[in-house]
Amino acid sequence: MTQTMLRGIRVASKQELIDRIHQYFEEINAAPVVFRWKYKMDEIIIV
Repeated sequence: MTQTMLRGIRVASKQELIDRIHQYFEEINAAPVVFRWKYKMDEIIIV
């Protein structure tokens, strides 16, 4: 999140920073990406 959203921004207050973080999460969650696992549980070696 730091590298994609917060790099180079200036905020006037702590509340503005909080608002921008919430806005970022709302934008990201608007179009979620489905993660596909490549491994099955029985193929994983537990050490």
